Amino acid sequence: MVLTCFTGTKLDPWIVCDEGGIEADEYEDILYDGLFSLIDDLLQPLGHPDTICITNENTLLFMQNNAPCQKSACVLEFLEEN
Repeated sequence: MVLTCFTGTKLDPWIVCDEGGIEADEYEDILYDGLFSLIDDLLQPLGHPDTICITNENTLLFMQNNAPCQKSACVLEFLEEN
């Protein structure tokens, strides 16, 4: 399993998991450490007063591929809360 967070201008490091995948608690940690920092970065103003920002918390799309760790009850609850 390979995990990463990306956008058109930013790519977080790839996380390559051991053969056989990871458990839900490891996946939750990866989301917390990687996904949330990427979202925080994307929502920061670009700094130039003439720049129009069209990204907000309602324009982001989070996708998963239905791996067992991604559909566990604790991860789904974690995503719902966050």
